[in-house]
Parts: sequence; C-alpha cells; structure tokens
Amino acid sequence: MEPGQIIYPEKKLLLEKFKKIIKTFTKKLDDYIKNPSEDNIHDIRIAIRRMESVYRILPKKIRKHEDLQNYVKQAKALFKINTQIRDFDIICVKLEKLHSVQFGKIINSIKNKRKHQLSAGHELALKLKTVLPPKLKEKDVIESKLRKRFQKIVSGLVAEMERDIPLVLNDDKKIEEIHELRKDFKKLRYSIELTSSKTDSLKSIKSLKKIQDELGSIHDSDMFLDYLRGMKGSGKLAEAIREEMHERREKYQKFVQVFKDEGFDDPKKLIL
Repeated sequence: MEPGQIIYPEKKLLLEKFKKIIKTFTKKLDDYIKNPSEDNIHDIRIAIRRMESVYRILPKKIRKHEDLQNYVKQAKALFKINTQIRDFDIICVKLEKLHSVQFGKIINSIKNKRKHQLSAGHELALKLKTVLPPKLKEKDVIESKLRKRFQKIVSGLVAEMERDIPLVLNDDKKIEEIHELRKDFKKLRYSIELTSSKTDSLKSIKSLKKIQDELGSIHDSDMFLDYLRGMKGSGKLAEAIREEMHERREKYQKFVQVFKDEGFDDPKKLIL
C-alpha cells in the first residue's frame, strides 16, 4: 500500500461482513424480543449501528432498493426507541444515587415512560422479525463504485472531525460539537471495521473506541444535566446540578488527556 492511500473494503470481504452483520442483527433482535434486558438493549443498539455503517457505504443503486431501505429505516426507528430507554435508565441511576425523597416521584414517572417505550420497542421488533432480512448479491456490488462511496463517506467524517476537534479541545462548553464528534468517531470506527477481517488487531479501532467512550461519558452527563435543568428548582436540585457539573469537568479533562495520549493530532492518520 502506498503512503497516504486509504484502505478500502474489498468486495468479497464486504459481502461477508454484510451477511455477518445482518445475521448478528437478527439474532440480537430475537434476544431483545425474548428479554429486553439492559445487556440486550445495548447489543441491539450496537447491531443496528453496524448495520447502518455497512448500509451507508453501499453504492446508491443498492441503498435505494426499497426492501433494504425500509429494513434499515425500521431498524433505525428501533434504535431511537432504545436510545430513549437507555437515557431513562441513566437518569434513574443518577437520581437514585442522590438518595433524596424529592426525586422518588420523578423516578417512578421516568420508569413508567420507560415501560411505554419498551412496549413500543417490543412491538416494532416483532414487526421487524416478520420481514425477510436483506441480502447482497455479488453482481450488484461494483468495486469501483464501492470505493468511491467509501472514500466519500470517510473523507466527509474526517472533515467534520477536523472542524470539531479544535473547538472541543479548547472549550468544554461546546456541547453540540462534543455530541457530533462522538457520533463521527463511532461512524469512522465502524467504517474502518469493514476494511479488515482482523478488526481487533487494528490500533486505529482501539484508539477510536477509547475516545468514543470518553465522549460518550461526557454526553451522558450533558443529557442528565439537560434533564435536571428542565425540572422545578430546589436546593437539592441545585446541589445535584453542581455535583454533575463537577463530574462532567473531570470527564472532560480525562477525555483531553486520552485524546493527547492516543496522538489524534491528525484524524487522517486513522484511515491510512
């Protein structure tokens, strides 16, 4: 491979990856339907994200296939529901740690909302289970178009990261940019995974995961703070906000340090 050359997913490997990703999703869907535990909610969300990543790099003609498009669309809707459930769980855990009677009714209210979301998720999952999982035909995948699409997606992600990284590193209050950067790191990691059959050995993937996790932890604090600020004020509430803001600052400082330790001075290095 020449220096500066992007590693592309080979057609044969992509077909294998697509098949494996869809197979994993259908298995995790069954697990979720049988038991929507915290672990199974986590697993179905990851399976959907990986499905989105392989769908995203497919040439336009394949992406526009109605059956595939609708399947991914329903999976994304299921992801959205389970993200809300995850957020409810995080809020409840954080509120319960405050050991305040004041938050008892709020916690019960959140748990009721969670039940409604879980019911909606179960209904959608059952609907998805009746749909025939999509397949990729070898003749439909043209190598040159696959490379062109992959380069467009990855280059776009890198450009967004180059824009947001300086902003995020210099200002911990760039909440929206932190959120977008987290998503871009995740998308880039899943995209790179499609280029190799030995993803666990790729240093870039491990580095991306570390940064993604740190940004995710900050995002959880931001989500919780946003929820707290929407509640009616009291001394205990103000104290909870102060404590979470302090915790968030520590998370941010850790993110900056990990970022520097991983040497992410140039996002392009991650894809070369």
